Amino acid sequence: MLDFMTPGTGAVKPLNMETQRAWARRLSQAGYLVEPWRCDLSSGAFVLGSRTLALLGLRRNPCGIIDLVRAYDRGDRPTILNILEQATESSSSFRFSTTVHGAAGRPSPLHCVGNSTLTDEGAEGSLEGVFALPQ
Repeated sequence: MLDFMTPGTGAVKPLNMETQRAWARRLSQAGYLVEPWRCDLSSGAFVLGSRTLALLGLRRNPCGIIDLVRAYDRGDRPTILNILEQATESSSSFRFSTTVHGAAGRPSPLHCVGNSTLTDEGAEGSLEGVFALPQ
């Protein structure tokens, strides 16, 4: 497990693309498979990579936030939802880590690094980033 991302923890900072790239580099250097994801805030639809979908036991792409959160460790859900809520309030860089129990039922770490880009209208914008999965 990475030292800066233990399950149930996370961070939200003002939008800084270099911060996000540095977090993603650390995941790649640690040997994790890094897969992109995106969420259109106007629809709430998340588009995930195929490996992330499989790990989470999901079949539909795009999927909703409830689909994602159900696969996360129950104790980590409030922290993750809080991070995502903060990220939709102002353009931010964020990260979180959890344990997932996907289709196979075996626990597996999942790390997320992302950013939010919001328009002046509020509900318009996007969340995007990467999920990092053990190989």
